[in-house]
Amino acid sequence: MKTYSIDNQTYAIHATSEQGGVWMVHFLWGKKDFRIFLERAGTSSAEAALPGTLHSQSTGNLSVSRFQYLYNFEWHEYDRVSGHGLALEEVRWTRGKTRRYVELPQGFLDAAIQLACGEFGLTRARQGTAA
Repeated sequence: MKTYSIDNQTYAIHATSEQGGVWMVHFLWGKKDFRIFLERAGTSSAEAALPGTLHSQSTGNLSVSRFQYLYNFEWHEYDRVSGHGLALEEVRWTRGKTRRYVELPQGFLDAAIQLACGEFGLTRARQGTAA
C-alpha cells in the first residue's frame, strides 16, 4: 500500500480510479476510510465544489466535487468543520438527516487534496499552495 506523510500524519492509499470524467482516491488515515472525488471544473456536480482547484496538462482544471467518510459500511458526505482545537478539528459528515462528528488533524481536506495531487500528478491552481 502506497503511503504519504503530510504534517506528521501518515495516509495510506487504498485505491484510485479515473472513470467517466471522475477521479477518485480512496485513502486511510488511522483506522478510518475516506474518499475524495474530482471532476472537471464547470460540471454540474463540481459547481457546488469544495475549495481547491487542481490543474493537469492532460485533463485541464479539476475541482473537488465530493469528500466522504466511511462509517458503519455507509459513506457520509463532508459538511463542514464544526470545531477547532490546537492540533485537531471536529469535522461534521452527513448522510440524509444523520450527522457524524470526527476529530481529524487540522487541514484534513487540504491533505486529501494533496493526496489526489500526488496520485494523479496534479498541481494546485489556488494561490499560495503547490503540491
